[in-house]
Amino acid sequence: MVLKPAFEKMKMLIALQFLLIHSLFGQLSKSFSGELIYSIKKIDVNNIQSTFGNDNPHTEEKLIIYAKDSLIKRVHFNSENGIQESIEHLSHEKKILLLSIDSVNYAVQLPTEKNKDQKKLDSTYQLSKKCFPKVRFAGLKGKPMLLSHPMLSNDLHIWFSKNIPPKYNAVYDQLPGLPLKYYIISEKGLYLYELESFNQYDPPLSIFQIPMKTHILSLEDFIDLLEKQ
Repeated sequence: MVLKPAFEKMKMLIALQFLLIHSLFGQLSKSFSGELIYSIKKIDVNNIQSTFGNDNPHTEEKLIIYAKDSLIKRVHFNSENGIQESIEHLSHEKKILLLSIDSVNYAVQLPTEKNKDQKKLDSTYQLSKKCFPKVRFAGLKGKPMLLSHPMLSNDLHIWFSKNIPPKYNAVYDQLPGLPLKYYIISEKGLYLYELESFNQYDPPLSIFQIPMKTHILSLEDFIDLLEKQ
């Protein structure tokens, strides 16, 4: 009879350890560390149904995303316009745009909350479920959805992966996973993004740090600086 309370206590401790481990693995499964590379193509809207898009032979564009749990670095490469970089800390809700003007490096702190115009833009993208074949992109199995937008006469097929959270490339508010093939409408036209490389590893912390000898400014101060030049 003396051993029973000790045995019950041991069982409780084992149960608590199991819950703790299960909770920890649940949190880890919601994070991602590694590298994502998307190709970017400008689409001919008139031929979108027949060709699903045309390459621009004069311009190469890539979106490279480095992730380390809650840290993200985005590198937008354009063979004509160069490189644009940004750093984001998801848990602290901080965004920083890295720029170089006249050989001077700037880190511009961007507002994290979406303004009314951005929220209105996000609401124009509507997603709906679609019974369509699953497609693999860079080894990741993609589930299909339909994308509609007021500026498009036809719905577009997109694919996403439920294995990686959408926060690492937050394109549409309604998307339940990482976008693998998707479309963005801008003032320049319609663009197709397609995942071409997926590499899961632990990137060095230095990738997500602001380089030395960089001027850190708020967005307002940076705008004032541009107006004075």
